[in-house]
Amino acid sequence: MRASRPVITESNAARLTPVARLGPAVPDLFACGQRLAFDPTGTRLSALARRGNPLRWWDLETLSPEPMGTHESALGMHSLALPDAEQVLTVVSANRSPQGPWRPRLVAFSATDGSQVRERHLSHAVTRLAMSAEGARLLLIPLEGDSPEVWDLKSWRPLRELTPMDLGVSVTACALSPEGRHAAVTFHADDRRSENLWLWDVASEARPVTLSIDAPTVWSLAFHPRQPLLAVGGITEEVAVVHMGERRQVRSLSGFHGYACNLSFSPDGTLLAASRDGRGFGVHRFDTGEALFHHGDGEDLHTSDAVFSPDGRLVAWGRADGTVELWGVAD
Repeated sequence: MRASRPVITESNAARLTPVARLGPAVPDLFACGQRLAFDPTGTRLSALARRGNPLRWWDLETLSPEPMGTHESALGMHSLALPDAEQVLTVVSANRSPQGPWRPRLVAFSATDGSQVRERHLSHAVTRLAMSAEGARLLLIPLEGDSPEVWDLKSWRPLRELTPMDLGVSVTACALSPEGRHAAVTFHADDRRSENLWLWDVASEARPVTLSIDAPTVWSLAFHPRQPLLAVGGITEEVAVVHMGERRQVRSLSGFHGYACNLSFSPDGTLLAASRDGRGFGVHRFDTGEALFHHGDGEDLHTSDAVFSPDGRLVAWGRADGTVELWGVAD
């Protein structure tokens, strides 16, 4: 069913229609929102409530509305990632185990039966994580003053420790470039400085380049899949476009009414999906920012991710009732 659908393009995005709803509903999820992630093959889709529970994942080959697996932790969980169709990754808070009484754990669950297949105690508390598009590297963002880490997921070990972050900052989003070469972090600082975006070259030990994006708060990042560009969204109706090679903002895209809360590129980079603050989600042209499609469920307090599938045939969006809706173009 998935493979037979047309790829979503500028010419057909206006005809998006719901093709499946994945559940079950989570009655007390209202006003919380969900973080969504596809695995690099598009075979699995996972959802994590922003409050940290529950974590669920579905098989998109069958499009069964019932999840393949569900995990809940009394200790809560952070962001999620799917490095392949077999594993679901998340960070779980410390559990006072003998191996590390106060250290959080990077945990991998089997996407088949939900069992825990591996874990690793981490050096620092983790507030955000992001995965490179091919599933090879993972970026872990700690608390202020500590060093972000880039992990090699195949060897299941840290690859590089980046320059420590400043004190007195709160991280709002992070991202890794498709090949894992660049890392980006948005933040706001207690001293109200104008800078709010850090850019690292993962192979370098130099301090990050710091930029100022014109927005009261920035809270969403997406690397272009084919060009050295980074899209930055926040409490503004424009999306900033940063050139990674030039280390500067090169243009702004208007038309993101209701703020650009969560950004996701289509595989060819021509379209940009953005969920909106209490106003559903939209699909935009990346070259102009023009809105091609918009949908909402009328729940003003709810914001969930809207993400393109790796093959560009679906957009997944989390509804306020805790279900996840899949949108595509009719055959």
